[in-house]
Amino acid sequence: MNVMTLLNSKLLYILVFIGLAIIFCMCIFFFIRAKKRALEMGITKDEVKAVIRSSLIFSIVPSISIIIGLISLVPILGVPWPWFRLSVVGSLPYELMAADLAVKGANFADLQDFINNGSMETAGAILFVMSIAIMGGMLFNIFALKKMHTSVVKAGDKDTPIVDLALSVLVVGMMSVFVAVQFTTSKIHALTLIVSAIVTLVFLKIAQKYEINWLNDFVMSFALIIGMVCAVIFTGILN
Repeated sequence: MNVMTLLNSKLLYILVFIGLAIIFCMCIFFFIRAKKRALEMGITKDEVKAVIRSSLIFSIVPSISIIIGLISLVPILGVPWPWFRLSVVGSLPYELMAADLAVKGANFADLQDFINNGSMETAGAILFVMSIAIMGGMLFNIFALKKMHTSVVKAGDKDTPIVDLALSVLVVGMMSVFVAVQFTTSKIHALTLIVSAIVTLVFLKIAQKYEINWLNDFVMSFALIIGMVCAVIFTGILN
């Protein structure tokens, strides 16, 4: 049994299905409670149905980016695990970075080297690293989210230049980590990043100029799709 056979095994499919089924049941539970509470607050059934309908419609296109992320991870980590990760708390940049760090920590050159020469133990370690690392955010939310949310709400009621500066620095710091790594990987990575950034700016300008508010929710999806198409074109030209 090779690594990809393990990552696409029936047992992993079953375990992932069980996990997703539990999460789906949780969603249904809270949906029922939220609907019941809305009716208790005097919101009409027609208004509730309108919210449900609009939420379903406006969830379709943004979910394209998640599907693209799944397609991107399948050749590296199989189908069930990326499906599970991106359905719960994962994201494409995080999953790729965590998997890459894990395989390099196991003395592989990169993910492709792991696929070709990896062992079952290494595959398990990678899945563990991808899961355990992101749990820090969930544990933080359990113990500190309420207090942090209250502080943010209070801060929003008054002028807080220091807080605004700190948040801006945080965003710039995160982008500096992710963008720099991808931009310096290869010419194809750099060109794809530039195209995606241009597409993002163009769509944001269009949405702002023509007051197309719904377009703001779909900018990431369009940037991903166009960026991936250009990446294929750049690969054909430069390789």
